[in-house]
Amino acid sequence: MSQTETQKAWDRFQSDAKALGSELRRHYDAVDDEEKSAELNRSLEQLRQAADAVFKSFETATKDPEVRTRTKDAARSFGTALTETFRELGEELDKALRKPAAKP
Repeated sequence: MSQTETQKAWDRFQSDAKALGSELRRHYDAVDDEEKSAELNRSLEQLRQAADAVFKSFETATKDPEVRTRTKDAARSFGTALTETFRELGEELDKALRKPAAKP
């Protein structure tokens, strides 16, 4: 794979990750009760744990300290992005739950 193809692959990943965040936000916004919210939160936590496992496997796959450092950096960035997404979603859900029900 050429450098151009590699960059295209990473650009696509970034685009897909942003699209996933938007879809998660859309589903989170559509949650209308606490049970569904808790279920979605459990699913998101499983996603976070799976991502942690992937990055840990990268970290242990090599003895190269530079690869280990870059893996930790990537994991931290990924975790921060997920955390911010969940924080925003939580704030939006909290606002939605505090709104008075619309009168028919």
